Amino acid sequence: MLDTRPTDARDAAGSEWRLVTLAAGWLVLLFVGAYLIAPASILTLVMADLRVTEATAAALVSTPQVAATIVGVPVGVYLDRVEPRAAVPAAAAVLLAGSVGDWFAASAGSVSLLIASRLFAGVGMFVLWVVSIDVASSTFPPDRRATATSVIVSGYPAGYALGQLGAPRLAAAVGWPGVFPVFGAAVLATSLVLYAAVGRVSRVETSTAPMTLADLGRLLGDRNVWMVVAVTVLGYSLYMVFNSWMPTYITRRFGVSLAESGAFVALFPAVGVLARPAGGWLSDTVLGRRRRPVFAASFVGATVLAAAMSYSTTVAVLVAGLVLAGVFIQLQIGIMYQSIREFVDPGAAGTAVSIASVAGWLGSFVAPVVAGELVATAGSFRPLFAFAVALGAAGALTVWQMVESGGAIAPA
Repeated sequence: MLDTRPTDARDAAGSEWRLVTLAAGWLVLLFVGAYLIAPASILTLVMADLRVTEATAAALVSTPQVAATIVGVPVGVYLDRVEPRAAVPAAAAVLLAGSVGDWFAASAGSVSLLIASRLFAGVGMFVLWVVSIDVASSTFPPDRRATATSVIVSGYPAGYALGQLGAPRLAAAVGWPGVFPVFGAAVLATSLVLYAAVGRVSRVETSTAPMTLADLGRLLGDRNVWMVVAVTVLGYSLYMVFNSWMPTYITRRFGVSLAESGAFVALFPAVGVLARPAGGWLSDTVLGRRRRPVFAASFVGATVLAAAMSYSTTVAVLVAGLVLAGVFIQLQIGIMYQSIREFVDPGAAGTAVSIASVAGWLGSFVAPVVAGELVATAGSFRPLFAFAVALGAAGALTVWQMVESGGAIAPA
């Protein structure tokens, strides 16, 4: 039906629905993050009931991301050939089905089935991640895309906090196997809101034609794409080196309990709820859509702080440095995904975001292992900080070699 409202009224309604879309996408990623991290805060219950080691129980946390890493690029290619909006409820249904499988498997005491159901849910998780970024970018004008993308991905660390705080309380009410479908159902409910909201807004940037093999070849041969991928790998590697090893370091260095050190380190990802949108806002509003200055500030700031923290003599100074490092490192998370989109045709945006996401998650898996080997070999934590400084310096050098994406009108 023809919309006969005045232009100003249509624009106001469109702005309202864009904000609803952004809020719904944020909530989807909030509950996705909560589902992913849920086993981490109930490990003792998982180990006791399933009779597994701490390592096996902890592996359940990363299992969905393993699935996402395996299927990520093919999923991205597929999403570039379909209407992403239609994939939202379908992906949420996959995650819900996996979470119900988690419930059955955990209740039956089957570790192998629980791993399989978490892997299955990981496919839905990855689709929702990519589509949420696509929705944030394509429903906002160019001068607000980095801000929108950064806001929507900040739902993920907020979900980690929700999962860490909420899972034990839910477990007390419904039993720990029941935690998974609670978060899975929340993902489905919010995905339906996102699906409805996206249908009410005009897409500023959408695919004009399905991606072809030739398009894929151009994307894979684009140096600019791989520079952003390198930045993503280094950024997530630096993020996870701090996130994974600081609790142990604080405990051994200052003699505090693991629970206390974990509470301190929880501030590191938590500041991302504000730091990620701030990075997008700085890029769009203050820097006129330039992305490189935020990347550079992120790596340089984190590098300086990593070097300084290695000389900290009190836990208060170290935690203060860790919080600041969390701010600097996460300024760029969100901009990464917008930057790589700006180097490719809209019809290849899903594939580009998938490649960056897979690369970042691979970095987040590998870097803590490398750091652990360095610490074990040296018998001290000095190499941990040296490794963090090296990652930050490599990131800054990579940014120096990049070209600016924010002002690009056509694909490179």
